[in-house]
Amino acid sequence: MTHDELEAAVPLYAVGALERAERQALEAHLLSGCLPCRTTLKGYQSVAVTLPFGLTITPPPRTLKGKIMSSRVSPPATESDTQPPSKPSLEPGEWMNHLFPPTSPPATSFGWALGMVIFVVLIVLVFFGWNSSTQKTEDMEKLAQLQSHAQETASKLVTLQQQLSERAELLAQTREELQRRMAELAEIKDQLIQREAEVEELKAQLAQGSGRSTHIP
Repeated sequence: MTHDELEAAVPLYAVGALERAERQALEAHLLSGCLPCRTTLKGYQSVAVTLPFGLTITPPPRTLKGKIMSSRVSPPATESDTQPPSKPSLEPGEWMNHLFPPTSPPATSFGWALGMVIFVVLIVLVFFGWNSSTQKTEDMEKLAQLQSHAQETASKLVTLQQQLSERAELLAQTREELQRRMAELAEIKDQLIQREAEVEELKAQLAQGSGRSTHIP
């Protein structure tokens, strides 16, 4: 196996998923002194230790305690039972755990970290809730101000419309008055023209009368 293949097999070795031949080849490679592979193995073993924390805890059945207690009542021990059991040999790959013991995170630190995460999430939720309520209050105040301003503008428009209608009525009255005065002026002008004609006629008559008086002996 090449170095890349051995390095790719390190995660499977950490969880015990390699075949016997592959496991032995990787162990021989690690014993040869490959520092990158050893460092990678330590990291994966640390991660593999935390995998059980992600499992769902299933409560044991109620009959399990009775079975365990009944199994403790055993027949008298025989000679074969009194002999100490022979210690089984380590499986290939188990001795690497002694060489590179995995580091398991303490439960207290895990619980403390989980509590801190929950606390931070609660603080963030409270902050966003307070911020949204404050923003909503400000928006409501702005909306009320806009509504009052719109009402004031509408009242001003109504007042201006009333003033314009009054001015229009006054202008119409003034126009009628001007038309009446112009008609009166036209009548006066006609009367003046008529009077001028009468004056001219009187002048002519006076001129004729004065001419006749000069011819009388």
